[in-house]
Amino acid sequence: MIFVGVMFAVVAAVIYLFYETVYAEVTETRVESEHVNGELKIVQISDLHGRTRFWTGTVGEIVDSLKPDIVCVTGDLFNRLEQLPEVVKELSRLDCEYLFFVPGNHEWEERSGFRRRRFTEEEHIRVLRDIGVRKMRVLANEGELIEVKRSNVYVYGFDNSKYGREHHTLPNENIDGAFRLTLAHSPGIARWMDKRSIGYDLLLAGHTHGGQIRFFGKAIGRYGRHHTGLKEMAPKRYMYINRGLGTIHLPFRIGCRPEIALIRVVGAR
Repeated sequence: MIFVGVMFAVVAAVIYLFYETVYAEVTETRVESEHVNGELKIVQISDLHGRTRFWTGTVGEIVDSLKPDIVCVTGDLFNRLEQLPEVVKELSRLDCEYLFFVPGNHEWEERSGFRRRRFTEEEHIRVLRDIGVRKMRVLANEGELIEVKRSNVYVYGFDNSKYGREHHTLPNENIDGAFRLTLAHSPGIARWMDKRSIGYDLLLAGHTHGGQIRFFGKAIGRYGRHHTGLKEMAPKRYMYINRGLGTIHLPFRIGCRPEIALIRVVGAR
């Protein structure tokens, strides 16, 4: 009887871990901005680490079902370089005119378990070229002014700050009155921007995986100091840290399901 009980507990634990790892959850958040007319639907995905298929559908199927105006991918597409073509193929299926990507630390390295190999500068350039070969726009310390639903949106993307690659380039266009959407992989960029008085309306980041393992809503390990989801950093200035979709080091999640974030930005006029 004890053996049966133990086996039942083991099977239940395996099922739970599987479910928590492959059930991609759509989270929905609302923010207001005086720089937006009507409503903008922004979808953020992050930290795929080679994973494109989930119990709830493929990344493309889930994102397209949300009918986004802008899709933002905040880095770490793969663990192993061989995974990149399939991930890029999946993202190229997205039916969205504005699809932006910023590099993470895994665009600079590949991992197998706890072993890591950093790319050369030439390899890194090839990785970014392969990512941007289709419809995805790679932003690495650069911005782009777009018009969506009668709203001007200035999208700025930082290169990976883990390796000190980030810097801020002044826009060529007049962005007065535009909604400032800033993308970065690491949430540490917020402090870097604050020290330099660089403003934004909405900052999207990833990297932390929400801790990947959470007990009683709290992340285990070094990423516990970062918030998950939306936080108002200053009046009318918001930062969203995405839980990500894939895994690193350990091939499972606990109490921290994969996330696709839908952020509705509505006019506050």
